[in-house]
Amino acid sequence: VLVIGGGPAGMEAARVAALRGHEVVLYEREYKLGGLLPMAALVKGTRIEDLPAIVHYLKGQISKLGVKTKLGKEVNLSTIEEIKPDVLILATGGTPAVPEIPGINRRNVVSSASLHRRLKFYLGFLGPRALRWLTRFWMPIGKRVVIIGGGIQGCELGEFLTKRGRKVTIVDTAEALGEGMVGALMLHLSMWFRKKGVTMMSGVKYVEITEKGLTIVTKKGDRQTIEADSIVCVLSLTPNTGLLKSLEGKVPEIYAIGDCREPRLIVDAIADGWRIAHAI
Repeated sequence: VLVIGGGPAGMEAARVAALRGHEVVLYEREYKLGGLLPMAALVKGTRIEDLPAIVHYLKGQISKLGVKTKLGKEVNLSTIEEIKPDVLILATGGTPAVPEIPGINRRNVVSSASLHRRLKFYLGFLGPRALRWLTRFWMPIGKRVVIIGGGIQGCELGEFLTKRGRKVTIVDTAEALGEGMVGALMLHLSMWFRKKGVTMMSGVKYVEITEKGLTIVTKKGDRQTIEADSIVCVLSLTPNTGLLKSLEGKVPEIYAIGDCREPRLIVDAIADGWRIAHAI
């Protein structure tokens, strides 16, 4: 079994496949396992969900079970032909969606991908807990922030930035904010947002991004510009299916799991890995 991707879905698939007696090799193009979990832990904290503990557990389990782990290795067709796996499990994650808004490439716009790149280096040295503490003193984000995307990721980022002294506005084209978040938690967070002065706007239409901020049309049809120093795009991921399509027919069995199949929550990605590894 060849697993490509060292995030939670890939590690869980490798763990269960090894438990069931398969010989498993896991390739990860980064030099650390965990996928986006360390980044998520930086934003979410560890009080409710200890994501670093999940990474630590899965790393320990696949090591004990004899899974061969290849870090810093990009997999291509020649790698597949060399290994000749009976089963290929793709856990290559998703790619951040970029909204089609005039001005989206302006310097005051920070995509989730670019923010990840900026923080990844420091995460490698400090870990999510230490870096989360240091962000209270400095972050590459302005004082007035507009977050494009009001799903669970955008709301959690809004909470994170508000606690670090930013004036936050969250906007989304959806009719309601908090997609993917448990209802009771979203209700509690909405009350906290109102208390802290966070502006929440749903059902908007994006017009353009200028040096002043984001121009929108509100649900009532009013055009307004939300002034901002930084505009952060935090939209849902789209499945990363490029490798899957290129390998179809070249391996007896091939499966896509986690965000590579359908972007959802962390628990769903882990369940995906368990389900497929149990089925092979």
